[in-house]
Amino acid sequence: MLPTTSFMTKSLVKKFFLLVRSATTALILLSAFLLVFSSCTKEPGKIGYVIQPEDSKLRVGYNDTTTIYAYSEIIDSIRSDKLSVSAFGSLRDPVFGSTTAGFYTQFIPSSGGHSFGVEHMLDSLILQLTYEGYYGDTNVVLTAHTYEMLEGINKDSIYYSNLNRDLNPIDYSNFAFSPEPTKKVILLPNNDTIDAVLRLNLSDINTSLGEKLLSATPEQMDSLQVFQEFFKGLFVQSQPVYEDGSIIYFGLPTSNTKLSLFYSSKATDTSAWEDSLRYDYYISTSTATVNKYEHDYTTASPEFTAQVINKDTSLGVQQFYAQGYGGVQSVIKIPNINHWGRIGNVAVNEAKLVLPGISNDEFFDPPGKMYLLKIGEDGLGETLPDPIIGEYYFDGEYKKSTNTYEFRITRYIQSLISDTTQTNNGLYLFLFGGSVHPERFIFKGNQVDSDTSRRIKLEILFTEL
Repeated sequence: MLPTTSFMTKSLVKKFFLLVRSATTALILLSAFLLVFSSCTKEPGKIGYVIQPEDSKLRVGYNDTTTIYAYSEIIDSIRSDKLSVSAFGSLRDPVFGSTTAGFYTQFIPSSGGHSFGVEHMLDSLILQLTYEGYYGDTNVVLTAHTYEMLEGINKDSIYYSNLNRDLNPIDYSNFAFSPEPTKKVILLPNNDTIDAVLRLNLSDINTSLGEKLLSATPEQMDSLQVFQEFFKGLFVQSQPVYEDGSIIYFGLPTSNTKLSLFYSSKATDTSAWEDSLRYDYYISTSTATVNKYEHDYTTASPEFTAQVINKDTSLGVQQFYAQGYGGVQSVIKIPNINHWGRIGNVAVNEAKLVLPGISNDEFFDPPGKMYLLKIGEDGLGETLPDPIIGEYYFDGEYKKSTNTYEFRITRYIQSLISDTTQTNNGLYLFLFGGSVHPERFIFKGNQVDSDTSRRIKLEILFTEL
């Protein structure tokens, strides 16, 4: 029994040492694995940190205290030909005073060489205008005045909102009405239903214009150039209102917008009279139309008058203004921005211009979008480099939640910092599409009050290289 026990003991001892050696090897391997793993999971930002020179580390900063201020000025006029809609109406604003809109338009005959017969008799002359929208209060009463143009316009020419043309002094409409831009119209005798239109009778007060159109010869009706020399067109203007008001948008090159001549006629001396005849004149892309806008600032607020009319630009620290229809634009100055170039090599990650509005400005709806141009050497507006990235990036859309407008002008600010010799004349701020948008807005200046966020400012996120 003893030899057997001895053999078993030796075998167990051998297995024990093999087990210990295997465990030791596993422990060593585990320790090595943990060491490697802990090295691989070190924070990326820490790798090489201890050997990076202090003066070579990138420093990211934020600044919103750069000196910036603005003030407002009158716009002489704005281009107003070839627009998508023609404007008519009047607004009375407690801050901006009064705005009145009207339009010039040519007509073309519906058929060439038309003859009204050897004898004819006027029934009526009706100007029908198709509603396309409105701005303001449609409960107001507007009055339409219509005049014949004695001086023509040309579709190939450029015209501005202060255009004046010689007019026949006869007012053919003088028609008071409340706008109904959403009401369908039923036309007799067939009970045809069409979209909302305004119908002005141009023969009720005076029949001379209708008689003139009836006197046109087939030769005058055959050539567009000859006809537009014979009848140069109409000017339709609103009478100013005393409070609130509304601007109506009319779509002129539409099938329902037309000048209709209703008449009776005899084809020959011996033929019978034929009544209930109609001949239409249309407005199309081959005719010229021009909007005219008039601003009367005599009833504007004292603060507006002092800054915009009397040119006290220092009042821009409190508030400044923008208005469509060639009314008011603002000048924004960032006089010390090139000083940034003196602190070293600076990369602008983002430069955002923030333009908050006066919180109690609730008289009219705000503009949907504003726009910026840089002021060139000649004082004219020039395109900024930032809109090239994309209009969504550049922004300028109204933000209802904060009552602000914002612009990213990163490339523009970077250019001023990188080249300190570059001329810095500032920026023009105005309504986007101001030729067709009458809206206005009051901005908060750079004067700091209890709410430091409610001021014009330039937010700069930058990196010192």
